[in-house]
Amino acid sequence: MALEMGLRGATSAEHELNSEFVVPGEYEPHAAVWLAWPTFRWFTAPELDDRRTVADILQVLSDRGVPAKLMCEDRRGIQAAELWLARNGYSLGPAVQMLPIPAVDIWVRDYGPIFLKDPATGRLAIASYRQNQWGYSTVSDPISVQMTELPEQVADFLGNDRVRRAGVVSEGGNRICNGDGVLLVNRTLEMQRNPGTPWEEIEAAHRNTLGVTRVIGLNGGLREDLQANTEAPIPYFHADEIIRLYGAQSTGGHADEFCQFAGPNRIVLAEVTEREAAADPIMAANYARLEEVNRTLSEATDAHGNPFEVVRIPVPDIDYMRVGPGEPMYSEFLARLGGVGRSGEFTEGQPVHVVKCASYVNYLVTNGVVIAPRYGNAEKDDAVARILQAAYDRDVVQIDPTPINYVGGGIHCVTQQQPAGAL
Repeated sequence: MALEMGLRGATSAEHELNSEFVVPGEYEPHAAVWLAWPTFRWFTAPELDDRRTVADILQVLSDRGVPAKLMCEDRRGIQAAELWLARNGYSLGPAVQMLPIPAVDIWVRDYGPIFLKDPATGRLAIASYRQNQWGYSTVSDPISVQMTELPEQVADFLGNDRVRRAGVVSEGGNRICNGDGVLLVNRTLEMQRNPGTPWEEIEAAHRNTLGVTRVIGLNGGLREDLQANTEAPIPYFHADEIIRLYGAQSTGGHADEFCQFAGPNRIVLAEVTEREAAADPIMAANYARLEEVNRTLSEATDAHGNPFEVVRIPVPDIDYMRVGPGEPMYSEFLARLGGVGRSGEFTEGQPVHVVKCASYVNYLVTNGVVIAPRYGNAEKDDAVARILQAAYDRDVVQIDPTPINYVGGGIHCVTQQQPAGAL
């Protein structure tokens, strides 16, 4: 696959952009947080309405005075969002701005605008990667093309003509940057998204696009973040029988499900305890994977040769639910995949169990606050709040992201930060 780096047109700023603009750390000050309003319901139950999670995030941002930019399909979409928010008791202040930008889906972390910054001038640029719908389609599919083009649409809306394009497929949820030259990725996933492309070319694309100098490849993601069209369902013991857990639009192992930077040298990493590993097969798989990541990070150094501080954080309890033919997640996604990757085990018309793609590490860091998950296990929820407060030295507000977990992502997945800087 040829790399397709470049700008819109040939401008005098080309060399300056290619050499100076870098991706800041997510923990640095933000000018805004970008989100997209859901336009499709994957589940009929009111408690699984993914609009609730997006609205909860918006409410925290509004209450904290953090500017938020909510992309809606069009003017009619803005009116529909405003009506739903009012009817469901949300009161958003002037910090929330609704924009008539069609965002395709809610996962703006993965394919939305990637804001770069020139540290010397404070100017911002925007980068984008190619998309293939998390490996479920091709880069030429019309929806994939829409996703690929979204960052440039945002750049046009903002009047910013400094755009950098990568020639490889990659999602933002699998790219964790420290803002000081280091990028963490699930290497296995990057290779899967770009079949036939040597790792060296993928790594070079990341360096050129994000302005990083060191790419640390990690192997494998969380077991329950399975690639629904290529991986067989997970055998699991339930009520004296073996069931199989299917993934709902899961990514196949995004890094933001298990690690994030809390500073140039501090990494928050998920941890499965030995007791949890001994009691549950999914936990056992995650224990092995996460300890391998921990070993990799303990042996790695930052761009200046300094070791990382690794802060461990709990993992949620494994959860799943029964999904039948009456649900859009079943008819519009699982049934359409059929037996692909499932060894013919999927029988259309028969209910299946869908595993919850939950993670305490899938949180948003923004100005003065961390918006983090809460799952109802008081001991773990409270421990997570304490750990994140100490790691980031800012308040922690917890919300329940279950509705979007059952669609395949989390809080970090539906948000994208715009760093402070000049457009």
